[in-house]
Amino acid sequence: MKLITEQEAASILRCSTEKVKRLRLSGRLPYIPGRPVKIDEADLLVFIEASKKRGPSPAGAVAEGKPKLSAEAWARQAVLKPKRAPRSK
Repeated sequence: MKLITEQEAASILRCSTEKVKRLRLSGRLPYIPGRPVKIDEADLLVFIEASKKRGPSPAGAVAEGKPKLSAEAWARQAVLKPKRAPRSK
């Protein structure tokens, strides 16, 4: 286990120490409390791996068995509310 400081973590992430502090306090980055605060380098690498954005699936691929929707069909399903049948009295 290699422990690093917030400043070293910020250097690895190429961000400010304030951002590292926010990540710690929000629970997204585990740390060992104390003066100075220490972060396990393995935990930092896990955080980096989990933060990576994945690219879109290959063109034409169907995502998890769901057919692709046209823009109009997607808009109807995701944004527009379906019309309700009139209420009977």
